[in-house]
Amino acid sequence: MERIRLDVSATFDAKGLVVALGFFDGMHSAHMRLLETAVAGAAKRGRPAAVYTFSTHVLSHIARKPFFHLTSLSEKAAVAERLGFAKFVVFDVDDAFVQLEPEQFIDRFLVGADEIVIGFDYTFGRFGRGNAELLRHDGRFTVSVVPEIAFHGKKVGSTRIREALAAGRLDLANRLLGHPYAIVGTVVRGKGRGMILGFPTANVDHDGYFLPKDGVYATRVRIGDRWFESMSNIGDNPTFSGNRVTLETNVFQFRGSLYGETVAVAFLAYVRGEIKYGTTADLVAQMRRDEEEVRLLFEKKEW
Repeated sequence: MERIRLDVSATFDAKGLVVALGFFDGMHSAHMRLLETAVAGAAKRGRPAAVYTFSTHVLSHIARKPFFHLTSLSEKAAVAERLGFAKFVVFDVDDAFVQLEPEQFIDRFLVGADEIVIGFDYTFGRFGRGNAELLRHDGRFTVSVVPEIAFHGKKVGSTRIREALAAGRLDLANRLLGHPYAIVGTVVRGKGRGMILGFPTANVDHDGYFLPKDGVYATRVRIGDRWFESMSNIGDNPTFSGNRVTLETNVFQFRGSLYGETVAVAFLAYVRGEIKYGTTADLVAQMRRDEEEVRLLFEKKEW
């Protein structure tokens, strides 16, 4: 799969492409329907398929607010490649890009495409004026619109997934995603307290990711090409008066150093909230109870 990065000054020849256009944060079940529609359409036409996405969320850039993603660009690319896309195109979002009129976006980046596939409520270009109606009015390509996908009467979307994660509703978030929510990051050095307490942990760099609710989770960790059962904690370590939120993972049945390794932490179930304990002994006792509960969840496969 060819990976392409473009800025607002570029042009791109989309000749013969079937383009899946969207931000695709989360690569959730509705996104997968759209992406699979594009791949199927490309196969039917005998054409290559391309994903068009963006370096960050346009509205966050306009508001000058940091954006915490559900899925990194590298993860999006990996999914696209697995699905069979030939090209993965990322547009750099900056002040000039958000001022681009939708007609300009079409003329610079979509001319020559055989088909454009978008979601039912997708908009693009300055003031979000670009939509399915505008694309169809252009008339130079076929436009396919993937209808709304709902779960329990409400739209499947990234906002709803974020709300579920913030509430510790892993059951709902993962159902909407179609897969366990995961954070991919490098293992960095922490304070080493876990080793002292008898629960050695991998301190995973979560920079850029949306973090679920503070607390203890049943998780799986991918190390290399293997998955290990694990127990993870998100929080600022209140027992030790911490001031930085960390993601720490105790990996069951694994021995060895993980410093510098890139791992994926997949969240399966929320166990409890973060608590400040009066003594280290109280904390250790609770961690032992947490481990028993997490191991029992794995035995019962409670997800």
